[in-house]
Amino acid sequence: MNDIRLNNKHKMRPEDVRNCPKCGAPILSEVCQFCGTYIGKVATSDLTPEYPVVECKLAKIGFWTVGFPLMFGGIFTCASIPFLFASDALEKADSPVSMKAFLIPFILIGLVSLGFALYRIFRTLQVKISGTQRSGVIYGYMDDTVAYNGVNGQKVKILVDTAEGKKFILLPLGTTSKPYEVNSAVDVRLLDKWAVILPKKTNW
Repeated sequence: MNDIRLNNKHKMRPEDVRNCPKCGAPILSEVCQFCGTYIGKVATSDLTPEYPVVECKLAKIGFWTVGFPLMFGGIFTCASIPFLFASDALEKADSPVSMKAFLIPFILIGLVSLGFALYRIFRTLQVKISGTQRSGVIYGYMDDTVAYNGVNGQKVKILVDTAEGKKFILLPLGTTSKPYEVNSAVDVRLLDKWAVILPKKTNW
């Protein structure tokens, strides 16, 4: 895979790039499955891969996955509960609107946000404790459906060796950056459809 790090920014439609420019094999992914040449002309999202593709969720505690839901849920819940206890006194004062009916939607939104964050924490710990470590290779990136400050987040495409054979996993990174070099080797911890890329070990 000596040519894989070359990056042709002028992406072409998949119907315009059908064969590897080096060996002539049909193109099924960013890297030729026969000679290892990096094609670099077709967008990752346009390719029909030669291996099964698994959409994974990121098992990582971050601001957008855990911090923001905790903060959002905490504000809604903590701000609403005191008014809920005070609603009886307000209603006895002949208030025209039931305070409980007004506050319930805010409390529910807060509880759902807190539940989402706690579930993400639970799954992250579960992957860390019970997940299986696999080796993989970064093949490319594609835009996620989630945007951060108006910019699409990135999904990374990784070819992973599993017990059932090679598979591609698409893993949202929760960021707009592309932190991993194409064709670089990474270690991935997997559990069901949750995954996380492990940090590289530092050799002293």
